[in-house]
Amino acid sequence: MLSNFKAILALTVGLFLNFSIFSQITEAEIREIALSGSEQEVLMQSSTLMSDGYLYYSEILTDKLIQINPESSNYNYRKGYLMLEIRKDYVGAIPYFEKAILDTDPNFDMFSTKEKSAPTDAFFHLASCYHLNEDIDKAEEYYKQFQAISKKKSELLPVAELRLLQCTQAKEKIAAPVNVFLKNIGPKINTAYPEYSPVVSLDGSALYFTSRRDWVKNETDEFKDPRINQYPEDVYVSYKDFDSTWTTPIKLAFCQPRRNEATIAISSDERKIYLYEDSTGNGDIYYTDFYHAKFQDIQKLEIADVNTEYWETHCMMSNDKKTFYFVSDRKGGFGGRDIYMLKMDDATGEWSEPINLGSQINSSYDEDSPFISIDNKTLYYSTNGPKSIGGFDIMTAYYENDSAYTEGKNLGYPFNSTNDDIFYTTTLDGRKGYLTSFRKDGYGEKDIYEIYNDYLGIRDVAVLKGLIKTVDDKPIPEDFAINVRLVCVDCEEGNNQKLVYPRLRDGVFMTSLQPCKTYKLEYMNVTDDAVMYEDAFTTLCDTNYQEIYRELLLDVDKRIIIIPEDTLDLDTVIVNEYPNLEFMHYFAYNKNKLTTRKGELKDFVQAVAKQLDEGRPNITVNIYSSASHVPTKTYETNEILTSLRAENMKYDLIAYFEKTEAYKGKVNVVIVTTTVQGPEYEKDSKNKEKYFPYQYVGLKTE
Repeated sequence: MLSNFKAILALTVGLFLNFSIFSQITEAEIREIALSGSEQEVLMQSSTLMSDGYLYYSEILTDKLIQINPESSNYNYRKGYLMLEIRKDYVGAIPYFEKAILDTDPNFDMFSTKEKSAPTDAFFHLASCYHLNEDIDKAEEYYKQFQAISKKKSELLPVAELRLLQCTQAKEKIAAPVNVFLKNIGPKINTAYPEYSPVVSLDGSALYFTSRRDWVKNETDEFKDPRINQYPEDVYVSYKDFDSTWTTPIKLAFCQPRRNEATIAISSDERKIYLYEDSTGNGDIYYTDFYHAKFQDIQKLEIADVNTEYWETHCMMSNDKKTFYFVSDRKGGFGGRDIYMLKMDDATGEWSEPINLGSQINSSYDEDSPFISIDNKTLYYSTNGPKSIGGFDIMTAYYENDSAYTEGKNLGYPFNSTNDDIFYTTTLDGRKGYLTSFRKDGYGEKDIYEIYNDYLGIRDVAVLKGLIKTVDDKPIPEDFAINVRLVCVDCEEGNNQKLVYPRLRDGVFMTSLQPCKTYKLEYMNVTDDAVMYEDAFTTLCDTNYQEIYRELLLDVDKRIIIIPEDTLDLDTVIVNEYPNLEFMHYFAYNKNKLTTRKGELKDFVQAVAKQLDEGRPNITVNIYSSASHVPTKTYETNEILTSLRAENMKYDLIAYFEKTEAYKGKVNVVIVTTTVQGPEYEKDSKNKEKYFPYQYVGLKTE
């Protein structure tokens, strides 16, 4: 979503003035000009294309100019500038800017064939490259040189002043790094094309993201943006595969070849995706709902006062569905893009007018990509203002006393880099997250990174988690899906209640609760408002985090709920003195075994061992396994396959912990479920999107 990387947008001011002219020029024609045109012709075309935002075409011609005069400060400036703006190749651009600053002129004329100098802006861009490269001393040196020689009316002067403030922040943060583990998510997700805006499911089993990669059958070739040589944006989803790696991403069905669709957020039940789409010219928020076994075509969000004639780039619905956050550059804010929220009126069910989050969050610069944790209070967002160490940085704030947010705080280095770090979303407990960044180990212009930490997380919250299975492993009907109604029985009638829908791909459901409250759960058939079963519990008052687990069996035909006897002992409050640990792995067809020696299963068993080392007396690891209805040629039945998945996992876990004297007898491994589920097989095994979500093994500690 280029909307969130403003450097490119700053170059497109005159784009639509000449679009009808340059949109007709092909790359082949540009290369012909480079091959046979005179230096004057190549220079004029390069300058015109650059001023009108056709950076890719301009670079083709600039490469010819460099061949003609490789020492020209003018030509080297152009090349460095284009490398930085098109691909953000700050390392590769440095040698060109180093040559450019040898001869600068504040009265630079980019259209003059006699111009041999570079503009004084070359010092600013060289400083930017060193800033991005985390060479802060050199960045400060060249920002200050730019300030000293630039014209006083230069629009880059206030930017240089901001960057110097960010350099000060960078020195402080780099000198005192935070304890995180950050890794590139790898080549299954990241490619040579931009990948960004990751949205992870609460249990970490699915990742939705945006990519500008080409389509398999080249359907998007004719819609490639000639300005920056990039394909349109599309939305993909990936699931965890063998050894906890990500599967080959699946493009979602609503994507169209000529249209840009970019991920913003998903609902906790994964039945709604919020999107950014810019076909109207100013950028708006859209959504798509999942029904009839697929996501439908996108629709413009109809919540009043959100989409306007201004630029709306991002949104997020809180888990309790009582607060809606969005980003806009509308008038009346603090400047740039600001984060706003709408509050739900409990009595009327209507949204308030937009409320600016205030100066504790918003600044005169840009704030974007809000993400609210399951506690409905912990906010993550990005800013490119003076609190950043460079580009966009991820910040956190907390909604105190149901009145206002605390001042946003930078999450530190290397959580943040001196480049753009944005679009941060987390799993349930807040300790694992995914973000978009541009770093040296990347595969393309923007990549997705996974990050672990031991100092963030949600607080003062209870979480209801559960699993709905069906008799005969029938799919949960989309128009009948079991809903959980949470009723605070010590509150006024009609207050503090919500419907919670299970995830259709595996029956998992989860939502946040308040500590020290009594709840009644009503398991309902929403189509006729009939309550099939109910129970109640009270959340604890004196714990920072707790979980309540429920497991149900739905008879789809009879429309009744059955509570299996072997899960009655799970219907208890879990006080999370030690954080509960979860692991989810999606198998390829017929695969049934993992290893504790590598991948996320290694991380899981090491985390269990760490809790035992810290004094936890014992741990129960529950195993949940599943197979789809796709026929297995390797095993006699799918029932055997899902049992093998569970038994192999149990054996490996026991073997891992029993071999160490300190852990013997302290880890109890229990197989809770072995199911065959999902849609009936229709001789379409290549349809991974349909069957893959039902081939898994999951672990959860208690």
